[in-house]
Amino acid sequence: MVEKSTVPLSRMWDMGLDINLNKNSGRPGKPYSQVEWVWICVNLIIDVCNSIQMVLSNSNDEVVESGDAYNFLFRNQDMPFTQLLSETVGFYSLYRQVYWIFADKQLLSPKSIIVAGPEQCRPVIKQGELVGYELHTNSGKKVPLFLEDVWAITNFNPDSNFLGTGPLTAGRMAINSSYQATQYNEATLANGARIGTMLTTPPGVKLDADEKRALVAQFDGTHKGARQAGKTFLATGGLEVKTLGQTMAELQMIDLRKYDAGTICALFRVPPEIVSLNPEAQYTHGPATQRFVMYTIAPMLSFIAQHLTLGILHTFRFKSTKGVSIENAKSFGGSRLPISRKYSYRQAKIKAIQSNQGLFGWFDVESHPAIQEMERDKIEKVMSNVKYGVPLNQIIEVYDLPFDTSQIPWGNEHFVSPALMPARWIIEAGPDGLTEPSLPEGGDEPEDKDDKSISVPSDTDILEKADDAAKLRIWKNWVISWAGIEREYKEAMRKFFVRQQRQLLGELKKALGQNKTINKDQTDEVIARVVLDLKKENGKIKIINQTFFEKSSELGIRQVASEVGLSTETIKDFVETTKRNTAIRQALAKQAQNIKGINKTTQNTIARTLRQGLEKGESINGLTERIKNTLGTNRKRALSIARTQTAGAIGSGRHAGMKHAGVKLKIWLTSGDSNVRPSHKDAGKRYAKGIALDKPFVIDGDFLMHPGDPNASPGSIINCRCVELMGKSKGKSIDYSRVEFYSYNNLKSEVDNG
Repeated sequence: MVEKSTVPLSRMWDMGLDINLNKNSGRPGKPYSQVEWVWICVNLIIDVCNSIQMVLSNSNDEVVESGDAYNFLFRNQDMPFTQLLSETVGFYSLYRQVYWIFADKQLLSPKSIIVAGPEQCRPVIKQGELVGYELHTNSGKKVPLFLEDVWAITNFNPDSNFLGTGPLTAGRMAINSSYQATQYNEATLANGARIGTMLTTPPGVKLDADEKRALVAQFDGTHKGARQAGKTFLATGGLEVKTLGQTMAELQMIDLRKYDAGTICALFRVPPEIVSLNPEAQYTHGPATQRFVMYTIAPMLSFIAQHLTLGILHTFRFKSTKGVSIENAKSFGGSRLPISRKYSYRQAKIKAIQSNQGLFGWFDVESHPAIQEMERDKIEKVMSNVKYGVPLNQIIEVYDLPFDTSQIPWGNEHFVSPALMPARWIIEAGPDGLTEPSLPEGGDEPEDKDDKSISVPSDTDILEKADDAAKLRIWKNWVISWAGIEREYKEAMRKFFVRQQRQLLGELKKALGQNKTINKDQTDEVIARVVLDLKKENGKIKIINQTFFEKSSELGIRQVASEVGLSTETIKDFVETTKRNTAIRQALAKQAQNIKGINKTTQNTIARTLRQGLEKGESINGLTERIKNTLGTNRKRALSIARTQTAGAIGSGRHAGMKHAGVKLKIWLTSGDSNVRPSHKDAGKRYAKGIALDKPFVIDGDFLMHPGDPNASPGSIINCRCVELMGKSKGKSIDYSRVEFYSYNNLKSEVDNG
């Protein structure tokens, strides 16, 4: 048995650097502020390393969560894994040198372990050969150790094959230079840099000692002390008064404090933004944290994992190493992607195979929030740069994206293009996310059943009902003209709902705290805390709607201007004048009022499903799934909102444009497919020949000035795709079968070109 001699991290600095001690008095002297930056960096590294889970695996791509090796690392009361990792990372960060001392063994496998730094464990070298180690205990004893009792973790040192060299030496020099500069500045200020007064005599005039003392006594009597400060002094007898002081340029060494703090961060590879050294830290904190985890923490943990495999797990190689799949592992808390898709695992496995190890350790760096955020950014960049249609699974494989291709079987056949929609919609929505299906008209929420596409008449119908076929072509051309703006609106609403879901899940986690389950009598309290700030949310959704209303209504106005044949020179004035129409402003205000109910519906739905889950005694995982499932159909919900609001805004623009253009009659046109409301089909027949523009369409007791009129009841406008066309007036009518509707692409092109 070896006498246990652990040294807490709080003492490592005293052992490695004693400049904080006053040698004469034996008491702590003036502290160095730069030492604090060393501890900030080291403790930050330790904390982040401890936030990343270490996992044991075998060569079968399984997670090992039982057995002797698992018990030694994760169920060791004498040396908990957190302490083992903290002390290892701490010593290695400071010295690039740390020793694991196996104080007791059972055959080849260790039963207890001591972590020591270079001040406690020192190599014994004879004739250039390493023959053992010597442990310096806290009591002053020197305990000899055999080579097989110590596992040394050191890095490259050009002066010794047995000792590492770390940032502490360079850090000591930086701290010493900074302290010397500070001492110099303080001494300068104390000894002469402060402003002082000098009395001088004219050339050729000499004063004896008594005269000098008399002048000094007179000056001190009238000007010495704080109470005499600023008092007027009259120099007589040819005397002159001069002031002395050192300029700030001569005190520039004081700026070395911040410079040396940055140097220390660089030595420990800690981005200065993370510790708020840079003033722009609030803007670069995210990327800085990602760089820190990826380029500092990940390599260090990979290095330590390899030593854990070779130095500790290797001794358990003859023991059982049975494991389970990552999906079934109870002790694993990271993302449940296939283990082979985690880079840190693949890297550890390759090293284990190369060293013929059947049991190895690795750190799940990919599950760290900073790395997950970086992966999300990579996904968006990758998907936005895909110029041609590519099978989704190929993109995942080529760019090593964090998705399980086995769970996306359609990814081998379906293609992804940024021109269709963001890739994350497709991943969440499945193949139907690639299309824009028609939604059944009516209802507060679209149903989850399969969407029906626009029904096209059969050949017989086309021959027998040529007019219906012509109407369908007109309607299709009109819908295509504003499909782009509908997609943009839907994307905005999708992001809005995803953010709300993330916010509600965060509130749920806060409300439950550390409790895995909640008593029924706490149900109301939890529900009361998992709420949206309706005032803020309503403000945000109103801004989204206003942005797209203005685009959509202008599109409707420009369509009318194009249909009546206005010249390019007159269209601009026509559009600007029509946009100021009172009816347009009233339509926007009514839409804004209607859309606020969406947030209230979300809140009520979440409260209802949470109450059901809490009353059943569900855990946080179950409640989380409830929220996700409840808000999981946001693609359809976002499409329904975008379609309703966009069509209504375009309708408002078209109606106002017709009025400004002097149109007398209006027609109601539907698609004629199976998704059209019966009342709207009836309107298409009743108003086929047109009615006066200033008269409303009467539909099921509702009075609509145009399709999608926000003043109508929800049952008449939700998902409505009907269009108001100009009827025959003054013996003239527009042949819409020859009309190419002004489209959203035309509008964007004109805006881009100024």
